[in-house]
Amino acid sequence: MRSLLLRIVLTVLLVLSLFLLLLRVYIQHISEPTVSIHEEALPSLASVKTLPSDKVTETASVAKIKSLFLEENKTLETKYKTVASEIMDYVHSREMKKEEVNQTQTTKAAKKFVSRCRQPVQKITPPKTEKRKTVPLKALTPPKPRLVIIMDDIRSVEEGELIRELPFHVTPSIFPVTSDHPDTPEVARMFPAFMIHMPMEAYHFSSPEEHTIHTDDTLKTIEQRVAEIKADFPNLTAINNHTGSKFTSDRDAMDKLFCALGKYGIPFVDSRTSAETKAREMGKLFHRKVLERNVFLDNEDSVSSVLNQLKEAVRYAKEHKTAIAICHPKPTTFEALMQAKPLLKGVDVVTIDKLY
Repeated sequence: MRSLLLRIVLTVLLVLSLFLLLLRVYIQHISEPTVSIHEEALPSLASVKTLPSDKVTETASVAKIKSLFLEENKTLETKYKTVASEIMDYVHSREMKKEEVNQTQTTKAAKKFVSRCRQPVQKITPPKTEKRKTVPLKALTPPKPRLVIIMDDIRSVEEGELIRELPFHVTPSIFPVTSDHPDTPEVARMFPAFMIHMPMEAYHFSSPEEHTIHTDDTLKTIEQRVAEIKADFPNLTAINNHTGSKFTSDRDAMDKLFCALGKYGIPFVDSRTSAETKAREMGKLFHRKVLERNVFLDNEDSVSSVLNQLKEAVRYAKEHKTAIAICHPKPTTFEALMQAKPLLKGVDVVTIDKLY
């Protein structure tokens, strides 16, 4: 009888201890902070291998990426759970009905377009010259195709540090100074070559940035905004559009922008968020070189997709001598770029200033 009672007591104690252990594990689980990126993306971060030529150690880079994107930061959580704004703008502009896209353009096309500040250049007939005998030159080794990778939406020093730790050149496109990101001039000072990511009006975008320029803004308003950007970032290489599907598709609006940019000697890089963009047309009118995006790297938020798009950018560069790819500061994008160097054989990855 005593032996049976002892067994019952031991069994009860064992069950009670297991219950307390499970309760403790459950409490720890529900008290952990919410992770701001997909959990499945994290294990592969540890597998990133730094090439022997890189001086930055893999451990430090991976640790910094993890610490930045795993910390409990509501701003980052909100930012990285959404699709990149340029890609969203591009998709919306493609999905719009043709009548809606062309409605404003058809009305404006009825009147002859006249630039606000650019007069047509008269054709000059060159004088006739005698033909000279050409002397064959020694064949030179052709230069490698050049690839520029632009990372849009840069707003913090932490993002700038992550870009500098990548194993090849990436050109940051930094937001102008606003109340949401007042410290972007400090980010710009980290780079010898950088761009400014100027917010422009989109056809459909629910969260426009502060100081977005609109199609109905006056030339004076746009000139003032460009002047403020030039004052805050005197060494900028170029400006590209943040969203802007509606603005860049409007001939009058782009004319005002090119008038303002020309006043301060600032080139324009077209993010091509709309197939109806007038940037190339304005470049010919103003006799200025306009560069444009050829590939979006992270329109799908996965490492494999970014690497595949990077292969496409390399292929495009080899076929056309140059290529511009745009990406965004997302965890999967950083992870992909950290391991992407072997894919870049046969091209020179350069900053945007090297194309001017």
